[in-house]
Amino acid sequence: MKPALLKVGTWNIGGGILGRSHQRGVNPSLDYFASVLEACRPDVVCLQEAHDYHGRRASQTEWLAGRLGHPYFASFPTSRSHMAEDASLALGIVSRFPIRGAVYRRFPNPGLQVVGPNGDDWTLHDKGYVVGQLELGGGLLGLVNGHCFPLHHFGVSPTEPMFARMWDMLTADLLAAGEAGPAVAAVDLNHARVGDLLAEVLRPGRYFSAFDGTPTTPQGVQKDHILYGHSIRLLTTTVAATRSDHSYCQASFSWVDPVGGGEHRI
Repeated sequence: MKPALLKVGTWNIGGGILGRSHQRGVNPSLDYFASVLEACRPDVVCLQEAHDYHGRRASQTEWLAGRLGHPYFASFPTSRSHMAEDASLALGIVSRFPIRGAVYRRFPNPGLQVVGPNGDDWTLHDKGYVVGQLELGGGLLGLVNGHCFPLHHFGVSPTEPMFARMWDMLTADLLAAGEAGPAVAAVDLNHARVGDLLAEVLRPGRYFSAFDGTPTTPQGVQKDHILYGHSIRLLTTTVAATRSDHSYCQASFSWVDPVGGGEHRI
């Protein structure tokens, strides 16, 4: 039997730290993040900037999966954390459903450097995305979870030609996932307008954006996005302000099964 409803969430949890970003040496408050997720009850949640401890103890992705009672999770370290000495930043997936064939793809990193607001030297950390599938009863759902460079901190725009290869790379994988069947992408784009960077993805018959122009940070800027394929119907969206520096974003969907021909809520 197909699941009755699929709710997909996305959240940059910033190492589980509350308040402004880039705080160092602050203890995580994972109980708070778990309480928000328990209230919203996502079937699948994509995490950005979750801490991974390389097996020394449970990753934040694994810990949150345990709190939600979701049996499937995956954590993909992307770079060392700027918030904790003993951790790496990771892309995480927490799911009620089996995760299949998930792989991490790293963006080309131009190695930009800048002096931060507190006089610290900042170096652009590696970012990228995970592409895989979820096994939903009798079908598969393509899933992409991504985190893009915060280029505004380095005085450059993601629309500059030097970043074209990065967007071509993400575009190719999004289109491949969409051509294979129903697909959803959750991305901290660090940019408000998806069409500026992924125009090919938004062409007719490809993907739609679940919410445009909705601020997802306390600064009133949209950074976080959920995209969904043309065979999926959007039911509801939630963008909830939180005590962290990103809102929790969620969307629920139904889709037309290309094999069975019926509409299902997934």
